[in-house]
Amino acid sequence: VDAAPTADDVVAIENDSFTWSDPFTTETSSESRGDLVRGAPLVIGQPVTISFRSRIRGAAQAYTSLIRPPQHALLQACGRRGVFTAAVAATGVATGGAVPTLASPFAATASLYNGMPLVASSGPNNGFTGFIQYYTAGRVAGLVSGAPAAYTVGDLVALPANWTYAGTSPRSVADRATDHPSGTLYWYEDGKLYKFTGLRGQVNASGQSAREGFFEWSFTGVFAGDSDADIPGGLNPLLQTGPLLLQGSGITPAFTVNSARLPISSFTLANGGALESPDDPNSLAGFDPAVIGAREPSLTCDPLATTKAARDSLGQIQSGSQFPASLYFTGGVGNRFAITLPKLQRTQASPGTRGALRSEQAAFRAMSDGRDANNRDTDSIWCFW
Repeated sequence: VDAAPTADDVVAIENDSFTWSDPFTTETSSESRGDLVRGAPLVIGQPVTISFRSRIRGAAQAYTSLIRPPQHALLQACGRRGVFTAAVAATGVATGGAVPTLASPFAATASLYNGMPLVASSGPNNGFTGFIQYYTAGRVAGLVSGAPAAYTVGDLVALPANWTYAGTSPRSVADRATDHPSGTLYWYEDGKLYKFTGLRGQVNASGQSAREGFFEWSFTGVFAGDSDADIPGGLNPLLQTGPLLLQGSGITPAFTVNSARLPISSFTLANGGALESPDDPNSLAGFDPAVIGAREPSLTCDPLATTKAARDSLGQIQSGSQFPASLYFTGGVGNRFAITLPKLQRTQASPGTRGALRSEQAAFRAMSDGRDANNRDTDSIWCFW
């Protein structure tokens, strides 16, 4: 179904990153004709694969249930269901320690705040933003990297209004319709409009130290025709600088694994998913819109090498150790972004170099740590605030 995108749905992408595959293929006739010339080929439709790249950036204003990140529709079509969470004003910590217990009005709902930022505005952790790895019905908030100091009773902490996106595993037909909606894409180029429907996809995130991050999108769907058309007026894509993978002058680390800062130059978080377009004669082109299948998310990066006492990479592989990680892109209100990975297992620690220094080519598998309160998986939680 053509959802007819409007100017409000515009997405800014990197120049020359947009590619799409041929919507048709042919089968050669093998009929006997009494000569050596083949008959007319049979032209049939085939699924179209579309890929492009866009910068990670926010809405540049405080989020509400109606003000969403610019990539909202794309993330939804990749099976990453978005949930808005209203702000919780600064509230005193009920029980101190490295793992604080929060107080009302923080909700007493297990896994409600997974992957969200907890911002301290007083006490020994003033200015620190911790990312919630797990949250219990008793309001205990376990943080991914741990705070610089133990929280004390009465320390003020708040939760900013935010949108989180996490993968989903539908349990019913109704769940699939909600969790894995398909999308329509209009591509305007040189006076032509190309339409694609039934799109579902997968998205990877990547970035470099002290720079903006990128989303790398790959969709599969149905070619729905082309026509001559001008680019619509009133387009207003958000083009402000995106948040940076940088701690800067703050005290919140930008990249941590196993509660330790990791000195990387680049990273990639790959979705590792599968897309299928089932054959179906009761359709526009002989196949149905893409279906999202299993995924195998993985994090790769290149930290500088260090001592075994500081980071026992090979020992972690051998023992099958599991631990959390977080990535924090800092910026202004409505232009901050974080990735929380509650459960990683290291799978690779190959020797490498960065300039004249030794490094590791490190790889980790991300796994679900159970479902959150919104029935989403927790292998990778993406948060905008």
